[in-house]
Amino acid sequence: MLAYLARRLLIIVPTYVGVSLMIWLVMTAAPGEPQGVGSEGGGAGGTALENVSNLEAQNRNVRFFREQFNLNRPRFYNDWTTLDPAEVRAELEVLAEGVARTQTDGTRRGHPPARVKEARRRLEDWGWYAVPALVGLLEETAAQPRLQDEALRRLREAAYTFRPVYPPGYRRTAADLERDRRIDAENRRLDHPELRWRPLAAGEALAAAAAEERAAVVARWRAWFEERKARWDFSLGDRIRIGLTDTQFGRYWANLFRGDLGVSSRTSRPVLGEILGRLKYSLSIAVPSFLIAWVLAVFLGVFSATRHGRVSDQSIGVGLFMLYSIPTFVAATLLQRWLCIEYGWFPLSGFESPNAFERLTTWEHFLDVLHHVTLPIVVYTYGSLAYISRQARSGMLEVLQADYVRTARAKGLSERSVVWKHAVRNGMMPLVTLLGTALPVLLAGSVFIEYVFAIDGFGQLMITSILNKDYNVVMGV
Repeated sequence: MLAYLARRLLIIVPTYVGVSLMIWLVMTAAPGEPQGVGSEGGGAGGTALENVSNLEAQNRNVRFFREQFNLNRPRFYNDWTTLDPAEVRAELEVLAEGVARTQTDGTRRGHPPARVKEARRRLEDWGWYAVPALVGLLEETAAQPRLQDEALRRLREAAYTFRPVYPPGYRRTAADLERDRRIDAENRRLDHPELRWRPLAAGEALAAAAAEERAAVVARWRAWFEERKARWDFSLGDRIRIGLTDTQFGRYWANLFRGDLGVSSRTSRPVLGEILGRLKYSLSIAVPSFLIAWVLAVFLGVFSATRHGRVSDQSIGVGLFMLYSIPTFVAATLLQRWLCIEYGWFPLSGFESPNAFERLTTWEHFLDVLHHVTLPIVVYTYGSLAYISRQARSGMLEVLQADYVRTARAKGLSERSVVWKHAVRNGMMPLVTLLGTALPVLLAGSVFIEYVFAIDGFGQLMITSILNKDYNVVMGV
C-alpha cells in the first residue's frame, strides 16, 4: 500500500510540470501581448530634445513592463551573447529610414509600419546584450548622422538598468540598498548631457561644430564602455548558462519552483493575492452546491435503485437528464429573467449589496449574501446532480444484487435496515472516486455562472485574465 501511494504521489510531479508546460506554451504562442504593453510614439510640438526625452520616458515604461514579465527575452534559448553587429545595424537602418512616406519627387522611402515596429521591439529586447555592437556603430556611423542619432538613442536605452521589483512588504537588505544606489548612480550618469547630443531635425544638415560635439560624445561613450568591458566578456559556461536561464521559460519556471507566481500584468498585484482575494466568492457558491448535490444524489440514487424499473425511477431519470441537457448559462439567464427581472424575488447580480458591511449587522449581512447566491447555487447544483445521482444509482443496483444483501434479507432484517445499514456503505463507493474530480471544480469555480451573475470569483478572474493575456494569473489559477 505504501509503495502504491508513493508511486501515485510521485506521478503528481511530472503531471504538474507537463500540464503547466502545455498551458504556458499555448499562452505564449498566442498572438498579441498582455494589457499594459504600449507602443512607442512621438509627441507633437516642443524642441527635438524635448521630444526625444518624452519618447525615452515612454519607452522606458514599456521596457520596464516587458522586463518585469519576461516578455523581452527569447522563449527557450538565448543566443544574444553572440549578437552580430551587422544584425543590429540592419535594425537601426530600418528605424532611421522610418515608416514609408511619399517624397517630394514622388518616390516612397521607408518601411511598412509593422517592420518598423518589429525593428524597434528587437532593439529594445536585445537591450544590454546589444551595447558592444551599439558602441561600435556609434563610431562607425559618423558619416551618417541620422543613423548615428538612432544608434545613440538605442545605446542610451540599452545601457539603462532597471531596479529589481520587490514583492509587497519586502524589506530591502543592506545589499539591496547598495545595489539600488549603484543602479541609480549609473542611470543618472547615462542621463547626463555630456553623453548625448541634439538629434538633427528634418532637412537639417550637420554643422562642423555639431560634428565636433558628436565626436566628443562618442569618445566619452567609448571610455564608458572600456570601463565596463568585462561585463560582456562571456565564457563558454556563461553563454550556456545565459542561453538556458535568461529566457521566458527559464525565468518563469525558476520563479515557479521558488513558489513565486509572479505579478499580475493587469493590476500589478501579486498573483497569489489576486487568487486568495477571490477565494470567498467561489467557495461560497461551490461548497454549498457541492454538499447539496451530493446529499440529494445519495437519496435520489438510493430511491431510484430500490424502485428499479418502476415509473418513479424512470420519471426521476427523465427529469434529471432534462435538467442536465440545459446548459448552465441558459438556465442562469432564464432564472434571471423570471425570478429577478419579472418577479424581483432575487438580486440580478453581485455577491452582496453595496456597502453591506457599513449598514448591516453580521446576521443581516449573511442573509444578504445568501439572497444573492441562492440562484447561482441552484444553477451550480443541478448541473452535476444528474450525473452524480446516476453514479449512486448504478452503485446501489450492483450492491443490492450481492450475496451479503440477500443474506441480510434472509435473516429477516427490514428493507430499510438492509438498504441503509448494509447496502449504502458499499453502494456509494463510486461517489468516493468522484471526489478527486470535485476538488479542481471547487477551486476553479464556474466561468459561466460567475460571469452571468457578475460574481468576482475564480471563474471570473480566469476569463478576465485570458482576455487581457495576463499570463501569470492564468498560470496561477
